[in-house]
Amino acid sequence: MPKLEIKRKSELSRQEVADRLIALGQALASGSEVELGSGGDSIEISVPEQVRWELEIEVDGNEVEIEIEINWRDDPQEESEVKSPPPAKAVRRSRPRKSTAK
Repeated sequence: MPKLEIKRKSELSRQEVADRLIALGQALASGSEVELGSGGDSIEISVPEQVRWELEIEVDGNEVEIEIEINWRDDPQEESEVKSPPPAKAVRRSRPRKSTAK
């Protein structure tokens, strides 16, 4: 697929941002096809069952930035080549025993 990029910046109310995030979440939850748009441009994309998620929160003085990134590859064969880290092993810790000194 050729490279395509839709990028828009705008000032929105907190409610407008919430509505857009809710609509995206509902589209992701209801199926693999998601239509996204901004300013008259839109694109319909297929989203696989597993995606990579990145959340970044940056506070710099009085400015706060939250970035949410969701990405994946369209080719499932390439996706399977990206290996997830092994699950963390549970560490069992024991409490020190009370000594019964006589």
